[in-house]
Amino acid sequence: MNLASGNAFKALFAFFGLVALCGLALGDVVINEVELSPPDNGTVWVELYNPGTDAVDLSSWTVKIEDKPWAGLIALSGTIGPGQFYVAEGQPSWVTSGNGTVYLLNGEGIVTDKTPEVSDKGQSDFTYGRFPDGRKTDTRADFFFMMGSKGRPNRI
Repeated sequence: MNLASGNAFKALFAFFGLVALCGLALGDVVINEVELSPPDNGTVWVELYNPGTDAVDLSSWTVKIEDKPWAGLIALSGTIGPGQFYVAEGQPSWVTSGNGTVYLLNGEGIVTDKTPEVSDKGQSDFTYGRFPDGRKTDTRADFFFMMGSKGRPNRI
């Protein structure tokens, strides 16, 4: 390999590395906590968390709660800053079985995060949440059944 092609290769490698890093920043927002069986006939909710270093515009993003055969969509708006939480509330009329999977879809309709199927039939203050906040290994072990902490850091 000559010097010119070596430099071109390095430049190309650096370019694709930068593109990959920029792509990751768009997917930093995660589903951090879900309440599918709220106490006192409350409203279901989903908490998002941004573990990244940049604010993310949530305009045209959607949360989908799927409790087959039922599914509910929550349209998002505004921005979520780095290290911040965002709570998306379902409709008061929604009644779920307490089982379900929650999906986070970006403005292009692409699933950027999802929970495993969770089961919470107790109508208690307990929820499924990530610990620590933002942990994303894409395994069931990311989520714990814990005391709810809507809009605040999760604790076990």
